[in-house]
Amino acid sequence: MEQVVMILRTIVVLSSLFLVVACDKAAEPDSYYEVATQGVYSIRINHAGHAAFIGSLHHGGSYWTLDPAERHFDWNHTPDGYSNLTSAAFSPEDAYVASADNRTIVLWEVATGAAVWFWNAPGDIEDIALTSNGQLALLAMQDYTATLFDIRNGGIRQRLPHDGIVYDVSLSLDGLIGASASDDLTAVIWNLNDGSPIATLQHNNQVKTAELSGSGRLVFTSALREPGRLWDAASGELLYEFPGGRGHFTSAQFNDTERQLLTGNTSGQIQLWDTQTGAELGRWRATPGDHWVSNNVTVEDVGFSDAGIVAAAANGRVYHITF
Repeated sequence: MEQVVMILRTIVVLSSLFLVVACDKAAEPDSYYEVATQGVYSIRINHAGHAAFIGSLHHGGSYWTLDPAERHFDWNHTPDGYSNLTSAAFSPEDAYVASADNRTIVLWEVATGAAVWFWNAPGDIEDIALTSNGQLALLAMQDYTATLFDIRNGGIRQRLPHDGIVYDVSLSLDGLIGASASDDLTAVIWNLNDGSPIATLQHNNQVKTAELSGSGRLVFTSALREPGRLWDAASGELLYEFPGGRGHFTSAQFNDTERQLLTGNTSGQIQLWDTQTGAELGRWRATPGDHWVSNNVTVEDVGFSDAGIVAAAANGRVYHITF
């Protein structure tokens, strides 16, 4: 009798999962590659959408080209072991990558795979963004600051204050405007010439994502258990809210014209939005590696490529979508 009850419970659970996914109206990606078989600490797609940095759970850091996936360089912060690389960023022209663990930063040259600079960080790092040619790094820090760091010469340029841990940072392509997302329920847009705040964007929960468009004109923010929000970065005016389904948004990327916004969230949704109308243009769901472990896959990064859309997930898969 107990076996019958257990079987019935299993059928109910699986049926519920099927109904949730079916009601989601999300398509599956066209294809995927596995770049880390047991998951990642971090994964970052380059601006062109054809390469990625992988911070694997068990095999350290590496640089890959995509579609087809091919590993070119192994990048670690120690010469005799694997590093737990929790964040990374490409420079705007994709010529350099900065990788970070909690307390060290390495700048890598993509063309040769060589390490250019190695620095001890001024504190524990949550996220990193790079200016052109890897000159400066904007760091999301646990010490309640977004810190502008001179990655070529060393030294802190600016400390941009929050009242809580800073989880996420981004930069405009010219490196003149920064955005930071914090535990203090705000995202802040910064003038990096003088370190002054341009706009403070208020949420009702921890803000986990703040992504600037290339020009710095628009910014997307996301807080726990709230819809994503699109703002005018200069005025702080709220333009649109985007429903995030069962999870919060973990990644976002604007296209070159800034007319489209791509997002990923903790429930595996990959969504395409029209920034001029707020309309959803498409929805896909990242496929999990093992349904018995979890039906949800956190989307760590998203990007646009010549072929369509690229999305990377915490399970070590890189998904390709044509549209």
